[in-house]
Amino acid sequence: MLSGFCRLSRLSVALLAVVISLIAVGCSPPHYADYDDFMKKPRPIVGGKPYVIEPPDQLRIIAPNAPELNNVQVTLRPDGVVTIYLLGDVFAAGKTPTQLASEIEEKILKYYEDVTVQIEVVGFNSKFYYMAGETSMGPKPYTGKDTVLDAVLRGGIPRSAWPKYTVVLRPNEEEQLISRMTIDFREMIEEGNLRYNAVLEEGDIVFMPINPLAAIGVAIQNILAPVNAVNSATSTPQRAAAGVASAGTVF
Repeated sequence: MLSGFCRLSRLSVALLAVVISLIAVGCSPPHYADYDDFMKKPRPIVGGKPYVIEPPDQLRIIAPNAPELNNVQVTLRPDGVVTIYLLGDVFAAGKTPTQLASEIEEKILKYYEDVTVQIEVVGFNSKFYYMAGETSMGPKPYTGKDTVLDAVLRGGIPRSAWPKYTVVLRPNEEEQLISRMTIDFREMIEEGNLRYNAVLEEGDIVFMPINPLAAIGVAIQNILAPVNAVNSATSTPQRAAAGVASAGTVF
């Protein structure tokens, strides 16, 4: 009775696998074609957004005529504030380096007559693009010159991935999705076709889906997991009893 049930379970799993494979072969991921939103002409060599300071960026103040400030380094606190000698707390988050330099320059004129201030970002710690799907997932430091090719190869392409349907997603400043494009990354690396090797912007998401065969494997594992757990729980006492019997035989 039990062996018949096991055979039936194996047959059910096999049939389910066949059904899943047929579905997977017949259904490809959606194809997105917002290419004009990503591929500017002439093609930029860096990301297009002005750099906005945010926590925990690290800054250097350059003010040759103000020794107390010159070459001082500060890090934005979680509340977006930096503490600067003579000036106290200055809110820096959301400003460009040029805007913050102008504000500090205006404040320092209270102590100096002729001061020019510059702000240099020495620790780019607040900006990221994101990798998702069958690759090295998670936030990745944004440098301003990252391309799709850089991002994917840096993250790696496991056997479970489906690089033919790599997707790049771009949200707007309100974090609403505005643009998507599908890239055949297999063609990019096998044929050297860099037509859609876009320069990423801060906040972009690169998604590489799972391929059909890997998806089937995951589905089968999920189906068999409860069965394996039951088998393990059932067989453990039997193994323990066998072990005791074996130990008794030795003595």
